[in-house]
Amino acid sequence: MRSTLVIGIGNTIRGDDGAGIRVAERIAARHTDVDVLCVQQLSPEHADTIARYDRLIVVDASVTADAVRVTPLHAAEGMHMPRTHTVTPEGVLTLTSTLYDHVPSEAMLVEIPASQCGFTEELSPSTAAFAATALGIISRHVTEN
Repeated sequence: MRSTLVIGIGNTIRGDDGAGIRVAERIAARHTDVDVLCVQQLSPEHADTIARYDRLIVVDASVTADAVRVTPLHAAEGMHMPRTHTVTPEGVLTLTSTLYDHVPSEAMLVEIPASQCGFTEELSPSTAAFAATALGIISRHVTEN
């Protein structure tokens, strides 16, 4: 079986922004063979962890998405090294490749539409429904592959 890491990104006290973490937590409860990491943002330090896995699934809220989006991720050639403490999913894959000469053979970003990011620990009804859809997509993916 391939080793899988799911990284949930978000802030659980900012409403819909916590959707990525909420989905990742549910994946951890359903799939004990999948490793889960919940963070507020990706950082260069995550490259070390990512290098150990065959498959990476990043789950995050998106204010620009109008439906759940699943996008393949690839390390970029010729990309500049990050100069801050935050990086994009592609940026951390590029850093992983540069530092460890390995990236997961499969990597994807799952974006969950978000509309209400005020101070609350609850997801809006629409984002909760999109999160359930994302959970199903990810669950099927880790079970079938």
